[in-house]
Amino acid sequence: MKNLTLLILLFPILLFSQNKEVRKINCDSIFNQKGYSVSLEFDPKDEIILNVLFTFSKTTNGKEKIIHQEKLHSQFQNVEFIDFNGDGIKDILVENISDVRSNLTYNLFIVDLKNEKLRKIEGFNAIKNPNYLEKYDLIDCLVMSGKNWTRFYKIEGNKIKDFGYLIKDGEDENGKDLEYDKNYERTLEKILKSEKQKK
Repeated sequence: MKNLTLLILLFPILLFSQNKEVRKINCDSIFNQKGYSVSLEFDPKDEIILNVLFTFSKTTNGKEKIIHQEKLHSQFQNVEFIDFNGDGIKDILVENISDVRSNLTYNLFIVDLKNEKLRKIEGFNAIKNPNYLEKYDLIDCLVMSGKNWTRFYKIEGNKIKDFGYLIKDGEDENGKDLEYDKNYERTLEKILKSEKQKK
């Protein structure tokens, strides 16, 4: 290892070896259990589509057990920890891409510490600026665009459900206010009503 650096954000360890960059994050404080870690190994020689090796592992008595390992695309190799299914355990978001308006997308892995496994949510990386609404167990987003807009989603099994509503912000072609806040609340009420009827 040619260099060893501690970064302030989540105290990841950055290792450089044979032109590969490995960012390793100790997750003891994140999951309130010892031994868990996340690493992203970036190889500039890798293909552009899948440029990092994501690994979630646990070390016990000096032995590392790989719980999940997968090649992903990550533009900036950033990791965030946010609960996205309301179980009180922070899940793992690996940054995917940022568009020209700096709208971010992520790969989402739901963390199951009891069974020591991760569950990747298909389609989540299509959601720009995802935000978890814990009170309703829903996901919304606010996307910066010519006209900013919002959509609603839900995790169902291993996939994302898109409710199909698009709420625009700003004014229409005639300069009339699109009443974003009112439309947001009305749409949320519709979704909650339809979800309640399904139960």
